[in-house]
Amino acid sequence: MAGSPQRKALSVSILCLVLYLIKIKLSKNKSKASTDAKPAKKEKKGAGNVDSVFFKRIKALLKIVIPSWKSKEVFNLSLLTFLLVVRTFLSIYITGINGHIVKAIVKRDYADFLSRITSLAAMAVPASFVNSYLEYLNKILALDFRTNLTNYFHESYLKEKIFYQVSNLDSRVANPDQRLTQDIDKWATSLSNLYSNISKPILDVLLFGQKLSELLGYGGPILCGLWYVIAGSMLRFLSPSFGKLTAIEQRHEGTYRACHTDLLHHSEEIAFYRGFEWEKTRINSSFDDLIQHSKHVLIRKMFIGCFDSMLVKYGAVLIGFAILGIPVFGSNRDAYLKRVGTDSSAITRDYIRNSSLLINLAKAVGRLVICYKEIQSLAGYTSLVDEIKVVLDDLNAGRYDRIQVNQDKDGGSNKKSSVGLARGEYVGSESIKFEDVPIVSPNGDILVEKISFEITRGMNVLISGPNGCGKSSLFRILGSLWPLFGGKLHRPDLDKMFYIPQRPYLPAGTLRDQIIYPHSKLQMLRRKIKDEDINKILDKVQLGYLIEREGGLNSENDWNDILSGGEKQRIAMARLFYHQPQFAILDECTSAVSLDIEAILYNHSKELGITLFTVSHRQSLFKFHDYILKFDGQGGWNFGKMNHEEHH
Repeated sequence: MAGSPQRKALSVSILCLVLYLIKIKLSKNKSKASTDAKPAKKEKKGAGNVDSVFFKRIKALLKIVIPSWKSKEVFNLSLLTFLLVVRTFLSIYITGINGHIVKAIVKRDYADFLSRITSLAAMAVPASFVNSYLEYLNKILALDFRTNLTNYFHESYLKEKIFYQVSNLDSRVANPDQRLTQDIDKWATSLSNLYSNISKPILDVLLFGQKLSELLGYGGPILCGLWYVIAGSMLRFLSPSFGKLTAIEQRHEGTYRACHTDLLHHSEEIAFYRGFEWEKTRINSSFDDLIQHSKHVLIRKMFIGCFDSMLVKYGAVLIGFAILGIPVFGSNRDAYLKRVGTDSSAITRDYIRNSSLLINLAKAVGRLVICYKEIQSLAGYTSLVDEIKVVLDDLNAGRYDRIQVNQDKDGGSNKKSSVGLARGEYVGSESIKFEDVPIVSPNGDILVEKISFEITRGMNVLISGPNGCGKSSLFRILGSLWPLFGGKLHRPDLDKMFYIPQRPYLPAGTLRDQIIYPHSKLQMLRRKIKDEDINKILDKVQLGYLIEREGGLNSENDWNDILSGGEKQRIAMARLFYHQPQFAILDECTSAVSLDIEAILYNHSKELGITLFTVSHRQSLFKFHDYILKFDGQGGWNFGKMNHEEHH
């Protein structure tokens, strides 16, 4: 019966191992069944795995977050490394004190006991400071890494129209907001923690190992290291790809967040359609996917945690006791026992000191063994951050990836391919001229094969046609939002053209900011425009009462909430009058304005010498234009002089 507890423990261990292996087998069978139902896909390198692609990616990102050897990040890393060494020496010193305290207790030496306790209390002050400052440095490094990477991405993401192209042209990243906020934050934190979690154990292994070698010989540290090599190899073999699982979890988080974002952005339409049940189902479904995957990851971590405990924790205890017995039971026991003599307190002191050193060494090696999971998590975040980096680099180089519509008559499946942003030619000009320019959507859908016309200053043009015929697409190509797939496009500089949509953008800021956007107050003053001029512009669009109602031009408010639809559109027209461009692209921009105020706005635009390029179905606007561009919705178009009698 003496062996009963051991046999029970062994049986439980074997049962856990069998259950885990069965689970792996079932998951593989399930994966195989799913691949039988779907076309097999070859797993890509770098999809959250620790492989050569990961090391290539992390190297590129490290060059961004650590820009040079003279940077503050290198200084902080050096200081962190120095303090880690100091902490290890402090731990070794405190371990020696602990042994002497126990010896004093066993010998009942009160004076020596008080002396050792005082020494331990004195060491608590620097040790506490070092530990606290190490934690501070880790967090500072994470903030520095995040700052450098965020600034790098902002330079690329907020350059020209890249932010628009990321979500409207390229289809690789569905939630760039999460990639540029949460994912970068988690990547920076993971990288900062990983440095400490690897460098500290390595230092501990070297310094504690050296100290143990002096006390016990090299056999003890070698035996401890050998055990962890075996345990680490087994864990590496059994451990799933947590990096890939982390990347999948973050994608589920992004999808769930995007569902809530869609609900907020389209709340009015959803409320009118009474689509709350549909949205509820969609949001709950995405949340369930996230929770199910998170639970799956937790189960995998639980099983791996069992092996961590068996191999790293309890197995290390057995090896530890074997090493601690070396002085008394090893080959040099006679010399040791002769040295300590009959003083049992010396043996106790050596045991406490050696066990503390061994425990610290074992913890250090154990952290090195299981830090592979942290590297996998970093690999998962790295794949997400690198994905947005690749997309931004491609867009800045004039390429984007998107599923292209198959235009063959025989049909066939649509394919995702890399597309150039500009295959046509842009030419600087004082007029707007399209020469054999195709109107093609980013996914390759041809709306108009070729269109050619010219608009010089003073030629006010109205564009009409059914929905989806290419009216707004024409403006997107003109403003370089969409790629130019062919032909020549003559146009003035983009700052000489101004676009006003049906629903204008009202940024957070003052009432003045709504008029002068995207200028700052300093830019306004440099143009020699004063607040009195802004007041006159507001009077011209019949919004002079806002100054008194809202408390002046410096008042801040949620303008999207307090302004009516017509007031928002008149604010946009006031913005047009402030900038006074050569050409104005007006896309149903007065649909919520009364006819008399609409006439005032259009007449004043013409008085300022602004050439109008208007999309509208309102008959009242025809009289303000001299030319008309008609689309028939079948790929046909016609450009000519406006017949006012016909449209009267």
